[in-house]
Amino acid sequence: MNTREFINDYWRYVAAQDEQNLRGCFLKDAVVQWHCTNEKFTVEEFIRANCEYPGSWNGEIERYIHIDNIVITAVRVCTDDMSFHVSSFFYLENDKIRTLDEYWGDDGDAPEWRQKMKIGSVIKES
Repeated sequence: MNTREFINDYWRYVAAQDEQNLRGCFLKDAVVQWHCTNEKFTVEEFIRANCEYPGSWNGEIERYIHIDNIVITAVRVCTDDMSFHVSSFFYLENDKIRTLDEYWGDDGDAPEWRQKMKIGSVIKES
């Protein structure tokens, strides 16, 4: 298995809300954990949450790290009116996802208190 290609396909299936192909990325008893909201999902619950999300969205992998059976990605996810970054930790077994731990954060401006300090600069222009 080409792990990079597998992860690219995974994110493509997530963005397309492709239930059938997405299901094929996971071991049957895999677990998905969204730590920022303290939620743990079975594969079927995760697929339902992803595929029944209202509206469409897309994503772009900004970082990819592969060490042994662990893959870490940082992905920018956009809908028509929102933007997020998600850090995902994939634990792979037999060329499928065994566990997926994700940390989602809203994109936005620095908080006002920090803007008033006049420190930092933009990473990249929108």
